[in-house]
Amino acid sequence: MIIRKEQPQDYEAIRRVNEEAFKGTVEADLIQNIRKSDYYQPGLSLVAETEDGLIVGYIMFSEISLETAGRSRFILGLAPLAVLPEYQGKRVGSSLMEEGIRLSREKAYPAIAVLGHADYYPRFGFIPSNQFAIPAPFDVPSEYFMLLELYDGSLENLAGTIHYPAAFSQDN
Repeated sequence: MIIRKEQPQDYEAIRRVNEEAFKGTVEADLIQNIRKSDYYQPGLSLVAETEDGLIVGYIMFSEISLETAGRSRFILGLAPLAVLPEYQGKRVGSSLMEEGIRLSREKAYPAIAVLGHADYYPRFGFIPSNQFAIPAPFDVPSEYFMLLELYDGSLENLAGTIHYPAAFSQDN
């Protein structure tokens, strides 16, 4: 399995992976909206490719803002993470997560936010955002909106509110 940055020629395969993984078009449409926005980070959109060139997984990290007293900071939002159903349970998602986290640290972002399964993301170090005094920006149980500090203490004294850009809205 090869983990690499997405390329424009991958877009159709990425759409298929997301439609099959999520059984619909919402996530695939989200990806297109983010790519058209100023918050898109092409170096943080990764594919998992088999030895024979089949794209079987995808992960995207894009910029979102954390508004704190008197200042705004960019952190990353992870959405989506998708793996073709027949490749799930084979560490494809984990490999994408590990490489994405490594690259995010390399780019010196302080944290990653995710709205996701409370039994999956904690294995990578994510904890509920309310433990940082940062509430979920969505009406969801607190254990589903999580943050990962990319450096020890990177969210210290940054209590505030997370704002997702319009690209995340389904009204686009």
